[in-house]
Amino acid sequence: MRICTLGSGSTGNATLVEAPRGWILVDAGLSWREVHRRAGRMGLRLDGVGTVLLTHEHTDHVRGLASLLRRGAEVWASPGTLRALGIAGRPLSGSVEILGLTVRPFRVPHDATEPLGFRFEENGAAFALATDLGSVPEGLLTALAGASLVVLETNHDLSLLLGGPYPWHLKMRILGPNGHLDNDAAGQALARLSREGLRAAVLAHLSQENNTPALALETVARALGDWDGRLYLTYPDRSSSVISLG
Repeated sequence: MRICTLGSGSTGNATLVEAPRGWILVDAGLSWREVHRRAGRMGLRLDGVGTVLLTHEHTDHVRGLASLLRRGAEVWASPGTLRALGIAGRPLSGSVEILGLTVRPFRVPHDATEPLGFRFEENGAAFALATDLGSVPEGLLTALAGASLVVLETNHDLSLLLGGPYPWHLKMRILGPNGHLDNDAAGQALARLSREGLRAAVLAHLSQENNTPALALETVARALGDWDGRLYLTYPDRSSSVISLG
């Protein structure tokens, strides 16, 4: 299983997951042409992507969905997300096998209709993704526990957000329990997971206005202490590293 985040942030989110029988695209915030271009730059050859999993219906996660549907992609999402988008798809309400991977959806606290994170498992290796969430309740930590790789939102630095240009109502939405996760909260969650088999973490959905890559890395690394795993960054305009599991 290989994983590559092609883009992460408010301009478009998309992550490729390699399954035994093809590629799964998590979120469709980029057009098919851009998915193909960015994957190619990372040495990933895509003849097509026939399977798309959606975390939720917000524009930065579905902006490129129409181009993928025109190419015949099958869409999996929660029933609430499918209803919100007004599309037919495969409803996800429990564990399912997709292209040879076991996919376990779990609920995340975000201000969308029925948002999900996903856990992927193959031959004892597990990878989990939770990219839009305002808090990390115990049930969510349980869903992430034991995964050797976790993609987790590190959206903002609290001081930058509070002192930044956003209107107050937007700041309050971001800071709410169903908003977006700050660097400190992400670091605390990853510190918990580091004691349960975590070997690598990908910092996702960094705000270009309210965060910096250096701040996200520094804050999370400080929370992790002497953990000997690896931290990776994601970017809004290009792909991140290709990470192999198993």
